[in-house]
Amino acid sequence: MFHGFERRLSMLRLTVVLLIAAASQVGPAAGQEQVTFAQNGDAKLRVFMEGTGPAIVLLPGQGRGPRDFDEVAKRLVLAGYRVVRPEPRGFGESVGPVEGVTLRDNARDVAAAIEKVVAAPAIVAGWAYGNRIARMIARDQPELVRGVVLIAAGGKFPPKFEVMGDLMTYQNKSLSLEKRAEAARKILYGPKSTISVTEMRIDEVSAATIKAQSLPFPLEAWWDGGKAPMLVLQGLHDVLAPLENGRSLRQDYPERVTLVEFEDLGHAMVRERPDLVADAIVTWAKKLK
Repeated sequence: MFHGFERRLSMLRLTVVLLIAAASQVGPAAGQEQVTFAQNGDAKLRVFMEGTGPAIVLLPGQGRGPRDFDEVAKRLVLAGYRVVRPEPRGFGESVGPVEGVTLRDNARDVAAAIEKVVAAPAIVAGWAYGNRIARMIARDQPELVRGVVLIAAGGKFPPKFEVMGDLMTYQNKSLSLEKRAEAARKILYGPKSTISVTEMRIDEVSAATIKAQSLPFPLEAWWDGGKAPMLVLQGLHDVLAPLENGRSLRQDYPERVTLVEFEDLGHAMVRERPDLVADAIVTWAKKLK
């Protein structure tokens, strides 16, 4: 009897140890955001984590930070995923050189974050400039990537000339917030959007981060995203990343590209309709092997 009790106690201890180990791998539970730092050479990135389950890494647009994904992240966590959001160098508490930084350097920053939090292989989802980083990681370090999600993915087919004028107005801090918001509605949002000026988060950008993300990099080095399965989320009213970009990816790589087009959405769909973005990611992610 004593030996039987001792054996059951030993098994109970083993179960507790395994549960603790599993919890350490999958990350914090919903509503319990944790923060750590990842090092890549002279760059040190702050990394936000929340949720449990398979990892999804969210990468913001040029010059912007991880809070643009707040509503998308909340929905992914509730759907049973572990959300990892690295803060790009130059933004918030993430530091590092910003002169002479290439797309590959930014990708290595994110790769270091994925390795630091033991998230590989992860789904890496990038919005706008972030989608280039996602594809660069998938190309250079495929062992870290389970799948790639491209949100408002441009790069091959440029915006029309008149769109760039509205973009300059939107970025010009000497103009009134109302005038800049008017330009934002033209270039970032769909015609049915009711987003408020506050919700636009117009000035939540870092000049240092923009500098670190501005050097041109050869299209052929990142465009195909390696061999990873790819989900492309395209707004039909996206004038900054015209729809030809998403459609060309599906045409060139039909065996691994899933294209989802949203009739009423523009470039900033992660803020405009985070519910649709999250639902599309979850639906696709469930089909991955």
